[in-house]
Amino acid sequence: MFYIKTLSLMVILFLGTACVQIKEPKKSSENQGGVIILPQQGTIITTQPTYPPSYGGVSVQEPDYGGVIHQPYQPPIPQGPPIPVPPVPNVFSMNSLSSPYLQGSYGNNYKLKKFINNMISKHNFRRDYLNGVFSSVRRDTEALKKIGAFNTAKPSGAKKTAPPGSWDKYRSNFLTSSRIEKGVKFWRENQYYLNTAAEKYGVAPAYIVGIIGVETNFGGFTGKHNVLNALTSISLEFPKRSKFFTMQLENYLLMTREERIDPRSIEGSYAGAFGLSQFMPDSFRDYAVDHDGNGQINLFTKADAIGSVANFFKLKGKWDENIPVAVLTNYRKNRFYGLKTGFRTRYSQKHLLSLGMQPVDGFYGYRGEVALIKLSRYSKDEMWWGSPNFHSIARYNPKDHYAMAVHQLAQAVRIAYWRQR
Repeated sequence: MFYIKTLSLMVILFLGTACVQIKEPKKSSENQGGVIILPQQGTIITTQPTYPPSYGGVSVQEPDYGGVIHQPYQPPIPQGPPIPVPPVPNVFSMNSLSSPYLQGSYGNNYKLKKFINNMISKHNFRRDYLNGVFSSVRRDTEALKKIGAFNTAKPSGAKKTAPPGSWDKYRSNFLTSSRIEKGVKFWRENQYYLNTAAEKYGVAPAYIVGIIGVETNFGGFTGKHNVLNALTSISLEFPKRSKFFTMQLENYLLMTREERIDPRSIEGSYAGAFGLSQFMPDSFRDYAVDHDGNGQINLFTKADAIGSVANFFKLKGKWDENIPVAVLTNYRKNRFYGLKTGFRTRYSQKHLLSLGMQPVDGFYGYRGEVALIKLSRYSKDEMWWGSPNFHSIARYNPKDHYAMAVHQLAQAVRIAYWRQR
């Protein structure tokens, strides 16, 4: 009897099991989620619904249930501001640089002693600190040579005319394919900071890129001269430019005190400009900004250099975002001698049209006065009209060739950037 009951129970269990049907989960690109039992492993996983394949412009593959928990597709997060990098703690203390006596290359220089006395009375510097600073100075012979301090030839007084081909030679230094590609790369990598600067200051990204590209090849070369040495040497030994460079040395000491920077630590050009944007010390104090918001202004960072260039254009250059910069004209003669040229000139467009100049395009509808720019090429003179924004670029460096190089590099990078998007 016992064996009969056992046998009956086994039959019932067998029949009950045979009535259970296990189905494979139905794969779908619009899975609604839930609990799925995988027959191969017998594992239970919880799934989440996926977004439709076209969401966010990214293709979404059907979920694979190979025993792995798959997270749902998340749409890309819009790019926000980069996380500010906290500034490196500045350990420099003015107390660490002091001397009871003035020593070094200019230890007995009367002009330097007078300058120190002026900084003490005018800006409340400590004498022992300034003695320490200037005792560390070494005469920068190379900077003096480059600035022309050793040139004893008397100026002729006659205005020099640019020789044929001078513009071809100049532009060949900046309008190269490698520099344009570097500009595109710089724009891509710093798009957020360029866009925010354009929005805040009204300066097109291309012209910020153009300045940094011409000045330092996008940070490739920011100078190898010690700024303190160069400014001190030129201010004391080059009478022709002594007033300007003494003012820059004054601003440099104020800047380093305000920013708590060791004045011996910055390297730049032979004339004392530094950073990706090559600001002089007075421009730093007037126009440099903390564009990345990390609490410290550092023109050797791309963000602060970008914001500072834009702020310079807006405040000093009076940049107008609603007008163009320059336009090439068609001129029937090979050489031009008729009028004074340069970024400081002002002519009505009507008058220049009467001389046979015709803009190659509509100049974006700008009808105001223009500067007449002559660029001497080997074959002929190129005649350009420059708007007040061209003059804004020249406030950075008062030379026609410089301003035109910035303009043309800016346009070349802009075209390459949008073509490659």
